[in-house]
Amino acid sequence: MINRRSVEASHSLANSPWWRKQRSLKIEIALGFGVVIALMLALGMVFYLSEKRSVVAIDKLLKSDGRMADLSLRSVLAMHKARDVESDFLLSVYRVNGGDTGERMVAAMQDNLLDMREYLTSIRILSSDAGLRNQVSRIEQRSRQYEDGFLAFVNLYEQRGRFDAAIQQGYVAAALDVESLLEDLHTTATKRAIQTRNGVESASNITRWTVFVTVAIATLLGAIVATIVSRRITGSVMQLITFSKRVASGDFSARAPESREHEFAILARAMNQMAEFIENSHDQLKHQATHDTLTGLPNRSLLEDRLTQAISYAERYHRLVTVIFIDLDGFKLVNDSLGHKAGDDLLKIMAERLVKCVRSVDTVVRLGGDEFVIVLFDQSETGEAIIPTLQRIREAIAQPVQVVGQTFLLTGSLGLATYPADGADASALLMNADAAMYRAKDLGRNNYQFYAAEMNSKVNEKLAMQDGLRNAIARGEFELLYQPKRDLRLKRVVGVEALIRWRHPERGMVSPMEFIPLAEETGLIVPIGEWVLRTACKQNKAWQDAGMPAIGVSVNVSARQFKEKNWVKQVAQALEESGLEAQYLELELTESLIMQDLENALETMRALQAMGVLLSIDDFGTGYSSLSALKTFPIVRLKIDQSFVRDIPNDEDDKAIAKAVISLGHELNLKVIAEGVETEEQLDFLLTNNCDEMQGYLFSRPVSPAAIEALFKAELGGYENVNVPRGIRRQPH
Repeated sequence: MINRRSVEASHSLANSPWWRKQRSLKIEIALGFGVVIALMLALGMVFYLSEKRSVVAIDKLLKSDGRMADLSLRSVLAMHKARDVESDFLLSVYRVNGGDTGERMVAAMQDNLLDMREYLTSIRILSSDAGLRNQVSRIEQRSRQYEDGFLAFVNLYEQRGRFDAAIQQGYVAAALDVESLLEDLHTTATKRAIQTRNGVESASNITRWTVFVTVAIATLLGAIVATIVSRRITGSVMQLITFSKRVASGDFSARAPESREHEFAILARAMNQMAEFIENSHDQLKHQATHDTLTGLPNRSLLEDRLTQAISYAERYHRLVTVIFIDLDGFKLVNDSLGHKAGDDLLKIMAERLVKCVRSVDTVVRLGGDEFVIVLFDQSETGEAIIPTLQRIREAIAQPVQVVGQTFLLTGSLGLATYPADGADASALLMNADAAMYRAKDLGRNNYQFYAAEMNSKVNEKLAMQDGLRNAIARGEFELLYQPKRDLRLKRVVGVEALIRWRHPERGMVSPMEFIPLAEETGLIVPIGEWVLRTACKQNKAWQDAGMPAIGVSVNVSARQFKEKNWVKQVAQALEESGLEAQYLELELTESLIMQDLENALETMRALQAMGVLLSIDDFGTGYSSLSALKTFPIVRLKIDQSFVRDIPNDEDDKAIAKAVISLGHELNLKVIAEGVETEEQLDFLLTNNCDEMQGYLFSRPVSPAAIEALFKAELGGYENVNVPRGIRRQPH
């Protein structure tokens, strides 16, 4: 039965008209678009021919007929001007009896006749009409007769002082002939131009109607072809659309039916293979959606699910759930100094260590950056297992890490929150563990803190301080103090460092250690740093104007500020507004700031150096700059970080580091200054090892501008008869 029907269908198709026969989709689309393309080609050919006709007509008008009409008119005008000159000559002779007017008038008339002949020559070149060209030749011949006659008439008058009526009648007759011929020429050229313009308009009308009719026919036939093709493919396409909707809704078991057309059969098989692949890899995709791509740990979305399940279990069986929020101390420095690849390698190592510190039922999550979260599942009500777990985590983090051939020691700041005491849901536990982690950071890092209710008040206090910072500049709450820099050989002040202080209206004097990190975090360090720069430059200029010795003022530059595109321009504006010479401004940069983007940093430093601004490396020894990079820095001074000075002379390592920095600086022809000098023993060590400069409480605390002026006066007049400002040592050796 089936075979008989197939034979009958085949026989019916074989005997059916050609337009009803079943064809390949490729052939039908090719035929349809072939018809459309043929129509478009026909339309283009018709339009091209019509346009070509119009272009020929327009070109003829512009290059020939129109131009000749214009030139003929110019010739008429030039002849009229020549006749006007002739009349002016005769009038001048009758009125003033000649003089030198003849020569001038003749020259003017000849110029006009020369212009006329040039126009006629152009007409002869443009015209292909022999009659018109002969007419031009006659005009030129008669114009020469007119010119020669007029010249003879003028010469006779100048020689004998009388007119020759016969000569005058001759050139006047020639002039009348020229005028008549020019009028005829202009009339002929104008008629031709009008005829050509009418031809252009006619051609344009024909073109417009032809295009209109052709477009209408092409549109109609194109619509017919599109309808036929669309009906042929709609059935198969709808089947594929139905299949796609089922797959999009999550039914990966759906399969597209095979089509009679070969092309759709290929497409259906390809889509079926894709659906099968998606079905097989569904678990893998789900894993990628819920896990961190770098470390393979669960991510934030899976954390909420796991934590919610752990809380439900703890609520049912009266157990505890502890959330540990971990932030790696010092990771940012490694990432910025050695690049993201090194940072990624370090994160992978830390992730593996953290997983080994907990049970298989616990969850280790990477939130992003250097932040991890650990969920300790099913804790007893006493919580006795938490402390050993914390100890394992801290020891794992503190182990040396080998990355790109260098060894690093990191620590961790941990914050803990426990269900149900510290939060009833996942969101509250995470927020409170985060607050506890920040408390651990505030307490010096490398420790853990359990959540306490007052920690949220710390967060609110931080927000209030952030709000106050936004308005501190406008309210004039910032002020600058200046700490002197003393030359150990010359035993005098050679510079000052500008240090910002915030006099809060409610909290009083706020330490920079509190608000500077917040300013860097929020980006407010940029306007604050700009204010410090301008204020320090103005103050140094004011000291110089008051007769104080010219010294340099140092300003610290933050990484956020240094990366500003207009940073160099800001420095130039600060110098220009204050009137301070660039050599008296020194910008202190940190190693980590420069190494974040060494190439761009060097470009900016060289631009500042070209202005004459001095540059120095602050906190030298705490960053990761290489010696090969250091020698390329356009700097004048190295500053030994106070962490290496604090324990001198008791700490042998600090002494060795300080000696090495001093020696290195001198080898590179740099000045070396030690900060944080507070004892005589530290000063003696620096003198013994030829350190160039020092600053610290041993000599002077940061003081007001007035105290700096008093210090200058004390140095100039001797310390014995001058009141030394409080906070400044009277007789340093």
